[in-house]
Amino acid sequence: MTAAAHDSATHAAPSWRCPTCTRPLVEDATGAWCDNSHRIDRARDGYLNLLPGGRLKGRPAGDDGEMLRARRAVFDAGLYAPVQQAVASMVARFTPTVVLDAGCGEGTYLAAIAAPHRLGIDVAKDGIRLAARRYRDARWAVASSYHLPVDDAVADVVLSVFAPRPFAELNRVLRPGGVVIVASPGPDHLAGLTALIYGTARVHDQRAHSGEPEAIDGADEAEPTTAVAREQVRFDLRLTTAAAITDLLHMTPYWWRASAEQRAAISGLAGLTTTVDVVVTAHRR
Repeated sequence: MTAAAHDSATHAAPSWRCPTCTRPLVEDATGAWCDNSHRIDRARDGYLNLLPGGRLKGRPAGDDGEMLRARRAVFDAGLYAPVQQAVASMVARFTPTVVLDAGCGEGTYLAAIAAPHRLGIDVAKDGIRLAARRYRDARWAVASSYHLPVDDAVADVVLSVFAPRPFAELNRVLRPGGVVIVASPGPDHLAGLTALIYGTARVHDQRAHSGEPEAIDGADEAEPTTAVAREQVRFDLRLTTAAAITDLLHMTPYWWRASAEQRAAISGLAGLTTTVDVVVTAHRR
C-alpha cells in the first residue's frame, strides 16, 4: 500500500451498520441501505434511525425533549463551558481520526471536538434531532450504546459523557490503542442542588473513574479497564435567574427524583450556588 493509500484508509469514514443484519450501510442524501436490501430512510433533519424496528425494546427511550432542551439552554449560556473544554482537551491528547460519542444527547460535547470523523448516537430521538439540526458536520443516528451500530475496531476514541458505560461494547468498536473517555460526576457534583432535594448533599459513586468493572442495569457487561489519564473539573456555579435554576434542575435526573413541591420551590429561588464537579478519565482495556 502506498503512503497516500494508507493515509486515505486511515482517514476513511466508518460505515454505519444495518440494524437488521449488521452488514455495512451505504448512504446517500435520502437514506442508507445494505447489500441484503434493507433500507433506512434519512430523517428530514439528516439523521438515521438505526434501532432495530425503529425503537429500543425493553429499555427507556432516553431523555425526553424537555430535559434535552433544558440541557442545551444551560450549555448555550456557557454554564458548563469548563466541562466541555476539559472533555475536548482530553480527546485531543489522543489525536483521533474517528470519535464516536455513545450517548451524545443533543450533541454539544461532540460538536466541541476536533476530529476528521465524528459520529454521535443516542437512544433519545429528540436529542439526535436537536444535534442533527444544529451540527451538520457530524453524523448522527438513533441507536443504543449497548448495541453500537458500527463494526469492530473503527474508532480511536469512544466518548461517554454522563451516559451508560457498557465497557465491553464500547471497547469492541475501539481500534488497537484506542481509549474510552468517560465524563461523570465527581463526589461533590451539584451538591448545592442535591442538598435541596435530599436534605444533605449526595456523594457520587466514583467507580466510573477507577476503571473498576461495573455491571450496568444488572447486565453482565462489565469489563476491567486501566485509567491512563484523568482530569477533575471543579468550580462554583452561581445562578441568578429562576429560568437558569429551572433549566439546571430539569437537565438532571434530579428533576424526576424531586417531588412536585420541591421542583416548584427550587424553580422559584432567586439564586442558587452549587458546585460543578466532573471527572474526565481516559480508559484502556
